Amino acid sequence: MSLNKPLEIEFPVMRYDITMPLLEGRVLIDGVVLKPVKSSSMINKEDPKLKSGDFGLMDLNIGYFLPAIEAGWEIIGLPVFSKRKPVYQLIFCHADAAIHGPKDLAGKRIGSRTYRTALTVWARGLLRDHYAVDFANVRWVLQAKELFPVHDKNLKIEYVDESKNMSQRLIAGELDAIITDISDARLFENLENQPKVTRLFPDYLNEDRKLYRETGIFTPVHMIVMSRKLDREHPELAAKLFAAFEKAKAIAYDDILSDRGGFSVVYLRENMREQLETWGDPWMYGVRANRSTFDAFINYNVEQGMIRTQPSYADILAAGTLDT
Repeated sequence: MSLNKPLEIEFPVMRYDITMPLLEGRVLIDGVVLKPVKSSSMINKEDPKLKSGDFGLMDLNIGYFLPAIEAGWEIIGLPVFSKRKPVYQLIFCHADAAIHGPKDLAGKRIGSRTYRTALTVWARGLLRDHYAVDFANVRWVLQAKELFPVHDKNLKIEYVDESKNMSQRLIAGELDAIITDISDARLFENLENQPKVTRLFPDYLNEDRKLYRETGIFTPVHMIVMSRKLDREHPELAAKLFAAFEKAKAIAYDDILSDRGGFSVVYLRENMREQLETWGDPWMYGVRANRSTFDAFINYNVEQGMIRTQPSYADILAAGTLDT
């Protein structure tokens, strides 16, 4: 790469505050020009560009990350978790299902849009590790079929159509519980105001803090992946990209603490200061800061049959970022 002939890289259009400085051109990368492109974070069908490595960067739901690598797709990860979302707030139960605590999920009908999205992988692993939940006889009710194979031969799955979403099916009593991502204010309001619907963890805020305090895990759901082909051709690139994401996050934090974050949140600066005092930085990048997170997620993927064998960090992360 040279300044005379910059390398143009496809860069996903991400609206996260911690990545916006890159899209806005406030972070420059020597010898690189970012080309913003719209792309989905999900892999629900064969994607020739991802499979062959003919892309730049992608903001990927990590439920597909390890299976895609095991399948030989030409992707490699950067230790940059671009989106994190606590899972305990997203487990809802029907009031008539006799679910009074996590262990009561055993043998129930649990709905989720897909089996291997990051949020459901995390939920199953954390509930098993920290609450001894037995998922062996759970019947999973799903809508989207899997692209990559699930290697658990004892898994019980029932597929349903999309005439109703999982929230509607729970409210109707067709499901005992749901573990599914919700990114819609109306869906949240509907579930939270239904007398027949309860949360598995009513005090999920404290559950999240406890998990972070005990394990250092604030559950990521998306990470940045790059073309493995691009990494081979430009082995210095991954470290440059990692440094750019770090700088973008620092700028975003400074914006908030300087009271120019641009969010319609009262006392945003004060809330951010309180968050840093309570949590430190839960959006830490790099291998060292996320070792417990990587190790847990890899183990959960093996245990749940998402992948057959446990990969090393060198198998899944760009070599230029392994010492971060």
